[in-house]
Amino acid sequence: MQLHKKRLAERSTMDIAMIRPLVRALSSTKMVPPSSKGSLYEFQKLPYHPATPIRRKSILESAWITVKRLFYIGEFFVKSIPIWIGLFWKWVNPPPPKSIAGWNALVTGGSNGIGRAICFELAKIGCNVIIADTDFENGEKVVQELLKHRVKAGFYKVDVANYEEIVELEQKIVLDFGHVDILVNNAGALPVLVPDEYTPENIRRMMDVNVLSHFWTINVFLPGMYRRKKGHIVALASQIAYTPTGYARSYATSKYAVRGFMEDLHDEIFHAGFEDQVVTTTVFPVPVNTRKEFVDSILHLPGFENSLIHSIEYVGRSIVQGITRNQRKMFVPNAIKTWQLAPFEDLPRKISRLLVRELLYD
Repeated sequence: MQLHKKRLAERSTMDIAMIRPLVRALSSTKMVPPSSKGSLYEFQKLPYHPATPIRRKSILESAWITVKRLFYIGEFFVKSIPIWIGLFWKWVNPPPPKSIAGWNALVTGGSNGIGRAICFELAKIGCNVIIADTDFENGEKVVQELLKHRVKAGFYKVDVANYEEIVELEQKIVLDFGHVDILVNNAGALPVLVPDEYTPENIRRMMDVNVLSHFWTINVFLPGMYRRKKGHIVALASQIAYTPTGYARSYATSKYAVRGFMEDLHDEIFHAGFEDQVVTTTVFPVPVNTRKEFVDSILHLPGFENSLIHSIEYVGRSIVQGITRNQRKMFVPNAIKTWQLAPFEDLPRKISRLLVRELLYD
């Protein structure tokens, strides 16, 4: 026990050491007022001081800025040429899937549904699987089945919305598995399962599970990936983060949040200098044949009677394939690419609704 406490203390010291340069950088640019003490609540109590008024530029200054911008645009196109060539070559001659045999994978919400399918697909290729879920009974059953694949497996009863429980989970994993190489943030609260999902209680629960849990797991497990220079972070968003339906406002909000969270996390890892060692994958699946109440509710929505519902096995298999291929963003089914949906958000609403109905639901 003393050795365990010593290891945790050493790791905590390392985590703080890794964060300090960023804190110093922010402090040196006076972005963090010393009186705020790191608390947004305290910061909001400070008196408001307007920024220095922007000086109106002269015609000559504006012309010079325009010339510089045109130069930067030209420089951008020149510098982007080798990047496009490299991307094209990678598309024509893709690298082989990476081997993750022997890696330790933590799957939140792994007792049922998509999470369960992901666990089995990971075990099939030799990953040790750690399940964090509130469903103890099914979680233990999954573990017993995973052990048949001759990998290590363990279940921990955890509410991912509770930060303290995530911290305790990490301490237990250190003892039982050593560390986490792959983090799959799969746990989520589904829409249209209760008569009124817009009560304050239900909205808070939706955001706690679907959004804040990502902050908690990243805060706890990302520093270790940095130290080992090895890791893969997976987050399950939803196609609703590209194609909202109008029937799940709080759920859509949470999945748009996951999309934004993962986009910024990817760039954060890049700026930290670990882009090649710590990879991210964001998954956008269409409705999946998971919980009966959810699927029944979807199929009873007006215009959704013929929705495309995919099996959890197909989705789990696709996600693990995406992990081994280091896909940054992936849509499930794989026939649809996220870049194909990028223009969708700027289409006239009548056109986008027709597109969603024809491609995804009818």
